Amino acid sequence: MSGSRLFEGCTVENTSSLNGLGHGIEQWVRQMERLTPLASQDRNQLLELLLVQMDLGSLLATFADRAARIVRIHSLHFDCGQSHTLIQHPPQASLTLHSYPFELRGQHGQLIGQLHYTLEHALSGSQQRILQQYHQLLCLPLPLYLRLSQLELQVRLDHLTGLGNRSYFDEAIGRAVEQHSRESHGLVLVLLDLDNFKQINDTWGHPVGDLVLSRFAQLLTHCIRSTDQAFRLGGDEFALLLQPAEPEAWRPVWLRLQHMLMIHKELSTFSVGCSLGAASWQSGVDVHSLYEAADAHLYARKKAGKAGLLD
Repeated sequence: MSGSRLFEGCTVENTSSLNGLGHGIEQWVRQMERLTPLASQDRNQLLELLLVQMDLGSLLATFADRAARIVRIHSLHFDCGQSHTLIQHPPQASLTLHSYPFELRGQHGQLIGQLHYTLEHALSGSQQRILQQYHQLLCLPLPLYLRLSQLELQVRLDHLTGLGNRSYFDEAIGRAVEQHSRESHGLVLVLLDLDNFKQINDTWGHPVGDLVLSRFAQLLTHCIRSTDQAFRLGGDEFALLLQPAEPEAWRPVWLRLQHMLMIHKELSTFSVGCSLGAASWQSGVDVHSLYEAADAHLYARKKAGKAGLLD
């Protein structure tokens, strides 16, 4: 049947009414698609699950797990000035990935952070709407968890250098040894101390001594990777946790550090040097034994250095 026969007998006014009705239904359907919410029970369950998490890491991990049930996530990162990796799968050349950034905003519109998704398939409209509702639920507890995380981090940091303090080191090395006992990817403990630091304090005073410690800590952070950790144990004593790492991973760190000390404007002025000892974790080794092995290596290298035999 032709188009002209289909509307035969309809007045112009009737045809306009049909067109208007069709347009109105289309608008209503689009609006309902935009506004279709999660069921109240699903919203409440997810919100309760988010609110009972112990810390920021658990909160983000729980959210990521739920989001992964909606879309196939290749990687997911949360950026709030500091990057948190929530999901990361190894790269595959055969995959065509799709990137989606989503801003997270609080109740008054303030920017909390941004989620960066890399997906194996393009987002459908319904998937995007569900994710956005998940994001709205995440934004309710997220500011509090971020604040608590900041406060907890302040307690764990050395006030002078900004590195992890002794308490944080004890926690981190205990956790690292426990993890590597289950599945080892390589862990190396490095101990360092400054040479003749007492002489610097006695000659130039404690303000200069504090400056030296602060600048040396900055060098340490530039000598290691993002997966490694640096700590100030107290005084002029420092520690590094290198992971994943081969047993000799401390050597390139040592070489980079020596080079940086030589060219650093302030530290070279005060002839700042350091000594280093390291130990690689082996199956069955506990935290105390690992520390003792690194400390023994440090002492042996100090002795060899004084005798001019240091490698």
